[in-house]
Amino acid sequence: MTLRLTDHTVSTDTHDGAVLLSRRTGHYWQLNQTGAYALQRLLDGCTLDQVAEEFAEHFDIAPTQAHQDLTAMTERLRTSGLVETG
Repeated sequence: MTLRLTDHTVSTDTHDGAVLLSRRTGHYWQLNQTGAYALQRLLDGCTLDQVAEEFAEHFDIAPTQAHQDLTAMTERLRTSGLVETG
């Protein structure tokens, strides 16, 4: 799965993560540092499995839990129209 921001989404880093803004709807999402890092890794071309494995090791959690959490985050961003898969 390749992930990218939609054409109408802008992103900016903040001191505690990132903010994504839909120029189409005016809605925005604030991501904490962990969420912002995960999103950036996915936008850089890493797979969900790769990022989940990285998070499982770093946070000492089960890979399945990391995968579920990342899947939930990306699905919410996708259904909100902020990211798309290709």
